[in-house]
Amino acid sequence: MSQTMLTVGLPIALAWMMFCVGLTLTVADFKRVSEFPGKVAAGLSAQLIGLPIIAYCLIQLFNLPEVVAVGLWILALAPGGASSNAICHLCGGDSALSITMTAISSLIIPFSLPLMLPFVLSDVSAIIPVKTAIMQLIAVTLVPVLLGMTFKRFCTSAGFERFAQFAGRTALWALFFTVAITLAANTKVFNQLFSVASIAVLLLCVLGMALGVAVAKGLGGDATLSKTLSIEVGIQNAGTAIFVAVVQLNQPQLALTPLLYGILMNIPAIILIVMSRRKAVSHAEY
Repeated sequence: MSQTMLTVGLPIALAWMMFCVGLTLTVADFKRVSEFPGKVAAGLSAQLIGLPIIAYCLIQLFNLPEVVAVGLWILALAPGGASSNAICHLCGGDSALSITMTAISSLIIPFSLPLMLPFVLSDVSAIIPVKTAIMQLIAVTLVPVLLGMTFKRFCTSAGFERFAQFAGRTALWALFFTVAITLAANTKVFNQLFSVASIAVLLLCVLGMALGVAVAKGLGGDATLSKTLSIEVGIQNAGTAIFVAVVQLNQPQLALTPLLYGILMNIPAIILIVMSRRKAVSHAEY
């Protein structure tokens, strides 16, 4: 039963999360790149290149066990997701830029992730061919996003608006579902690796957020840009990482690091939201 949930339930949950992302996107979100190409390019470079470099440095610095190291690497290669867009909105970031970066990374990751996996998992091509990995990722990430965008484009009734709001709320529950079933199938190993994996994922998240802030400062951006890039670079889609580990690689133990990330990433995210709201309240008082 647990294996069926992992191999069937996970892809469905991830596809639903990506469909929910698509419901928030329009073609204009992609066209918007022309309005601030420098910000988008810098942010995506930090996410797609800078974050993997941070992950690789953490793997070498702490000499992480292979199961933790590979899980961290998969996580660093994952895209952003609906959670990053929601967090960006709650902390007063640039939602348009956040959604644009999510949209573009969702297009790139299905191709870049399988190609970069061998840097840490050398025998990945023997486990799953790159072309197959790309097609699977397209099926559970890119296709649902495009389908969600199509629904948003052609369904404009009040009933659809209510459905879109409902879908947005259920996206986080879908993430919790992926975390729960992966945890249920790997409880023993999870307990053994909790300490080192927890430190690794928290550092990846915090250092990724710091990189986003540094990039924003380098662009001469304001606090809004800093918050946006910190979230987009530091907050990854744990669901995609869990899918790659469990379904594509058929190694559920590799999902433990993304699993922990899905839980612990909320700590710096909540801190950022609380700080941003307190600052907004204090400014309003003056």
